[in-house]
Amino acid sequence: MTDELELFCEDVDEQLGFMEDALIQMQEDGVDMEAIGALFRAMHTIKGTAGMFGFDEVVSFAHVAESLLSEVREEKVTLTEDMIDTFLHVKDHTQKLIDLAIAHESMDEETKQKNDSLLSTLKTFMPGAKVQKSSVKVEEQSRNLDEEESSEALWHISIRLSPRFFSTGMDIINIISFFNMLGKIEKLIPITCNVPNLEDLNPLEAYVGFEIKFLSESTYADIEEIFEFVVDDVDVHIFRSNDVDMLKALVDYSKDKESLKDTLIKNGFYSESDFELKVVEEVVKEVVEPKIETPTKEVKKTKESEKPTVAKSNKKDTTHKNFSLRVDSSKIDHLINQISEMVIANAKIYQRADVLDDSDLSESATIMSDMLEDIRSGVMNIRMVQVGDSFNKFKRIVNDTSKKIGKEVNFSIVGGETELDKMVVEKISDPLMHMLRNSIDHGVEMPDEREAKGKARQGNVTLSTYPDAGTIVIEVRDDGKGLPRDTILQKAINSGLVKESDNLSDKEIYNLIFAAGLSTAEKVSDISGRGVGMDVVKRNIEDLRGTVEINSAPEEGSLFTIRLPLTLAIIDGFLVQSGDTKYIIPLEMIQECIELDDNFKKHMNGNEFINLRDSILPLLDIRDYFNEAESKTQRENVLVVKYGDYKMGMMVDELFGEFQTVIKPLGEVFKNAPGLSGGTILGSGEIALIFDIPKLMEYKIRKVS
Repeated sequence: MTDELELFCEDVDEQLGFMEDALIQMQEDGVDMEAIGALFRAMHTIKGTAGMFGFDEVVSFAHVAESLLSEVREEKVTLTEDMIDTFLHVKDHTQKLIDLAIAHESMDEETKQKNDSLLSTLKTFMPGAKVQKSSVKVEEQSRNLDEEESSEALWHISIRLSPRFFSTGMDIINIISFFNMLGKIEKLIPITCNVPNLEDLNPLEAYVGFEIKFLSESTYADIEEIFEFVVDDVDVHIFRSNDVDMLKALVDYSKDKESLKDTLIKNGFYSESDFELKVVEEVVKEVVEPKIETPTKEVKKTKESEKPTVAKSNKKDTTHKNFSLRVDSSKIDHLINQISEMVIANAKIYQRADVLDDSDLSESATIMSDMLEDIRSGVMNIRMVQVGDSFNKFKRIVNDTSKKIGKEVNFSIVGGETELDKMVVEKISDPLMHMLRNSIDHGVEMPDEREAKGKARQGNVTLSTYPDAGTIVIEVRDDGKGLPRDTILQKAINSGLVKESDNLSDKEIYNLIFAAGLSTAEKVSDISGRGVGMDVVKRNIEDLRGTVEINSAPEEGSLFTIRLPLTLAIIDGFLVQSGDTKYIIPLEMIQECIELDDNFKKHMNGNEFINLRDSILPLLDIRDYFNEAESKTQRENVLVVKYGDYKMGMMVDELFGEFQTVIKPLGEVFKNAPGLSGGTILGSGEIALIFDIPKLMEYKIRKVS
């Protein structure tokens, strides 16, 4: 796929997203003119860009949808609930047509039927005057002052390419072929008078122009829109062929007046008399109409065909404008990897300066560390996106799922402004989709059932996001019937996942729904019931170094809580040592550091917890957990870490302080190593292992209970 086509795909995804957001918004809040405008602009943009690439089937389909949206925008057609549903299908079908076009595939029979059905439906919403153009009534109406804008007319289009045109990636052939969507090209001739001699020719520059005689029912605005995406790289004149004022303006504007005039006459665009007539009119006008000085100017509205100029300037006004730049995520990933390696290299320099006791080198390394930190923060901020932009697509999923099973659901997104690494957002999308579908299918009751329980007929599903202790928390909450605790336990026993003798807490029982093959659905549907999905949800979340837990109450609903790291690349860590191994603890999870002195040990009495300011704190001895050798130092330290609602003390031997940590994968050998999420390289060349705090806490909680 070419770079231009990749940009096209990104733009189309964005425009289709705008469409879906606008449609769902109107389903929830009612028809809004701003949302209708967004719909129209999205479909218009898709049609225009698809035309540039010669995707004719996309253009033809989009043109009909755009025409109806134009009528809605001009308030000639009222947007109804049925039309909103239809446009949701239009959005999906447009994506399908684009996928086929990119793959150079034709529509199969099923897609063709869908295409024809949607086109037919769209046309039924159009006002009758647009459908019956041959009727007597329309013929009579066409004689009014708007006749020029609605009847077929002959247009003259003059095009001159800027020298840099080819560097835009646009193809003039596709632009010209787009005219065939709006009418018929009667004549087309290239203007080559500016082409230099071969020895002076630069193959990267454009020298030619085009003169076109075009027959169409389109308006001036319709034709002008063809050049919307190359407006800064072409000079265009558009006027009716019988407009001699504009013809003279075109010739006067040309660098080679006589050459253009002769070319137009020679190729049958105009006759010699057309130009002579204009000269006579100018003379008569000078003699008959004396110049009158007047202190005020009369302002009158002109029809589009009477516009004094349509020439496009190649100069851009960049004053007070903010430009956005699309960057391939792989380029940012490469940049982050390079910064990561620089962090490691600088740590080695710092280590060497310490060994040599070189204060100047140490100062330089410190300055470099600060600069790398600024660069790292800047690059990471590029990767951070507001989750709301991605989560809006779930409105469509909730809407379609609830309608399919006949439930009424009010879906809301809270904390959409929260920022998260774009890679994490993309990878969490699929798990969230499964969880939302399950909340609707298993959690929220049918309207009549809710009413019988004294609840509102409409159920509520909320997707919330907020930062907490160096992580991002994503919650999926519903006010349905809650998870059937006893049913889950019995199915788990029957399938051999647990034993009847096992003493499980409610939370452990609820977590059984993440086991492969376990389903609480009473019957299998195309939404759920096969026991597939929730196990994948948990695995995908854990792959992101995240956790998921469930809380539920009968008739009150369920709450799924996901905790994810802010980023997957570089973290601020705290370097410690236990036995012969160095470890990294994510800095934002550390609450405090204390020394495990004799006073604490005296009150422990051999137990694995201490009394910290009248609060019981469970302890995890890292040496025992990883079977480390005995400590070479007598000092023992406890780092109090917090994750979610839990706290734990980690017993280690030595504390080295803060350390900017580049996360490296441990490889397949250590894939299932409990309590480790990765590794990093220290300045000395040693390997330090990164603690997986959630997993270590989970282990400690199980051991205590």
